[in-house]
Amino acid sequence: MFLELHALQSFGPTNLNRDDTGNPKDSLFGAVRRARISSQSGKRAIRISSLFQKAIGVEAGVRTKLVAGEVAQRLIAAGTQVDSAHSQAMALISFVVAGTDKKNTAKTNVLVYISRDELDLLAQYILENPTLPALLDEYTHLQEASDKKDKQKEARKKEIGGSLTQIKNSFEKALKNRALAPDIALFGRMLADNPTINVDAACQFAHALSTHEVNAAEFDYFTAVDDRQSDDTSGAAMLGLVAYNSATYYRCARIDWEQLVNNLHGDIDLALRTIDGFMRAFALVVPSGKKNSFVNQHHPDFLMAVLRPDNDGQSLINAFEQPIRAKGSSGYVAPSIEALARYWDQTESVFRLSNPLIAVLNPRQHPLPSQELTAATQGNLPEWIGAILAGLEG
Repeated sequence: MFLELHALQSFGPTNLNRDDTGNPKDSLFGAVRRARISSQSGKRAIRISSLFQKAIGVEAGVRTKLVAGEVAQRLIAAGTQVDSAHSQAMALISFVVAGTDKKNTAKTNVLVYISRDELDLLAQYILENPTLPALLDEYTHLQEASDKKDKQKEARKKEIGGSLTQIKNSFEKALKNRALAPDIALFGRMLADNPTINVDAACQFAHALSTHEVNAAEFDYFTAVDDRQSDDTSGAAMLGLVAYNSATYYRCARIDWEQLVNNLHGDIDLALRTIDGFMRAFALVVPSGKKNSFVNQHHPDFLMAVLRPDNDGQSLINAFEQPIRAKGSSGYVAPSIEALARYWDQTESVFRLSNPLIAVLNPRQHPLPSQELTAATQGNLPEWIGAILAGLEG
């Protein structure tokens, strides 16, 4: 079972997602330059949103290099001394999760995406194994003073390494029987230092692209006056430039329902809440770039959800491979919706393998040149989400 989400969404002047020069991101598609919002930006906006957090009803995961600090807090709450808690936590994490940053030993060398349950489990290993801190310290010392000619030390290092490997294996085995945070189940996890605890993402999330050509970014030249400067002083105290553009974007995401349920270890109820939260956030949450300068919160102009029993779904981005042209003063939204609906009918009639469940939200009631999409139109957002959840439960 696969869930596709499609959206068309128009934004006035904004800078939702900047590149390394501060300009809105863009991309070449269909021989013209398009405005772009990266998938990473879109996914982060969803997973940290209050809509998603409220719907899932459990604590979301955290992506951080400060994993040791999170574990140390749990040790301190259990009575461990502060300094000892941090050193013990970092020693264990460097052995079972990820290595230590050479420039800052309080951090891991990579960002770690980890759930509350996994942080609790790491702290639990230290608290339930009184000799573990000493073993970790000794093992670290033996590694730093490694001398292969000293057979006694090498034997001791091998002995401790075996004991620690058992704990590492136990941690890895435990993860296979514990529910991950729903956002980790959706977006996956990759750790080169310990591939065993990698998680295959259940969600595919596309870069949003404008349905039409967008030329180079425009710039707002702004100034600020010093409110306390004397009356005989002229000019601004500062000046600057802010880049922006405006566009109608096509957005797309796909979720492998069975992979999501598997990542959540068979918890169907949590998986349904995860879909609920994801759909709400997909519809209503956007990246926060420059939000105080532009007020970037805009509702979608069109939403479509498609639930398929087979993996025969599609992105509809090629509906806009030939860039949309505004008809007179009508703007881009109406012709974009029309192009998407026509492309849907054309491709589905040729490639469809099974009958999908379709739910459409068309808030401004734009004409849809597709009887199938017109018949699938829902009245409001809860009905749109509810139709898909009912299909998954059925």
